[in-house]
Amino acid sequence: MKLNNKYLVFIQLSTMFFLSGGNVWAAEAPMICAVTQAIACQKGEDCQSGSTTASEMPVLLRINPGKNEIVSKKENGEKKTSTIKQTTMDDAGRFVIYQGVEPGGAWSTVIDKTTGSMTISVAAGENDAFIIYGTCSVSLLKP
Repeated sequence: MKLNNKYLVFIQLSTMFFLSGGNVWAAEAPMICAVTQAIACQKGEDCQSGSTTASEMPVLLRINPGKNEIVSKKENGEKKTSTIKQTTMDDAGRFVIYQGVEPGGAWSTVIDKTTGSMTISVAAGENDAFIIYGTCSVSLLKP
């Protein structure tokens, strides 16, 4: 799956927002997330699904909720930093939701604190959308 470069920025920024909290993760604990799949959709066309390598998107994300900072890293070593604009939780306290706005679009990330499962949705302009899946872990960063 080959995506337009201008939309890769949205994927890159959106894949940087992830999880904390619950019994396993502390609310401000830094975490690492691996992006496993991306789906790109254009209005009026079929969606395309692919791996992170095929879509040229970041493969790893380091999230620091305490600093509202997310750093993404591509396989070629390229890094990008973004800011989490809003953090909320569902009423049951199971899901952490991160949201943000970047030039030309907006993103929302949902992390299941019980499993580390991550889903990101990105609205990129009037005609493009992305769904990104991955998994997050706090324990991998512990010494």
